Amino acid sequence: MANKEIKKSKRKLRWQIKLILIITLIILYAFFIGTKGIFIKDYVIKTNKIDNSMHGLKILQFSDIHYGSSVNDKMILQLINKINDAKPDIVIFTGDLIDERHKLKDEEKKYIIKNLSKIEADLGKYYITGEEDFKDATSILDLADFINLDSKNQQVYLNSKIPIELIGKQIDESYFNDNDKTPYFKLLILHNPDDIKKYKKYNIDIAIAGHTHNGGINIPKLKDILISSDYKKTYQKVNKIKFYINPGIGTSNINVRLFNHPTIYLYRLNKTSK
Repeated sequence: MANKEIKKSKRKLRWQIKLILIITLIILYAFFIGTKGIFIKDYVIKTNKIDNSMHGLKILQFSDIHYGSSVNDKMILQLINKINDAKPDIVIFTGDLIDERHKLKDEEKKYIIKNLSKIEADLGKYYITGEEDFKDATSILDLADFINLDSKNQQVYLNSKIPIELIGKQIDESYFNDNDKTPYFKLLILHNPDDIKKYKKYNIDIAIAGHTHNGGINIPKLKDILISSDYKKTYQKVNKIKFYINPGIGTSNINVRLFNHPTIYLYRLNKTSK
């Protein structure tokens, strides 16, 4: 009996050691590997609302850099190279450039401006602000030749009289009284996903947002607890609107990402007959 008890105790100890090792590896991964590298996720958007000249047009979204969190100068450079390698026609930033915990230095500001200015997009670079985008963030984006669309809309043309329409997160709802029935492809740009509630009754084709970081820790059930928004998935339909929520580049509060690498989205418009 004594030998059996000893063997049982040894087996239990081995499993405890294995469990501790697994937990330790997961924690190390979340802090030191999960926050690194930048992935790109490709979406094909089929629509009959664009001209043939816009077939294959590429719209790139990046979000929630939170510079000063897990994002440093090296990662900014990696992000810019990743964006330009995708050769987008339009680039959209959906908010939270500088982490609110980080006191930005002048040389850091100059560095970010210099590199964001290198982003190439023939049909324009646009942004909307997040809840952490104060004066430093907006001045950086403005000086890097991004156009603020917070309360504006922008019609974008490409060898055609038919535009696609970019709509900012604070657009006055009276805009839709005049434009909701226009046959243009409409893209709503948000930071906080919950803001879509104000616009879900309108004739919008796709909406994009950021803010949630996909919960930081991408484990079912646990992720849903960590996301404060009513919209938990990175893609869902809201009425007839295709709604994409970008998991962002940086981190918030705690510098961890688990099964949830920094990601940018690339949307390819495909012209259909119907």
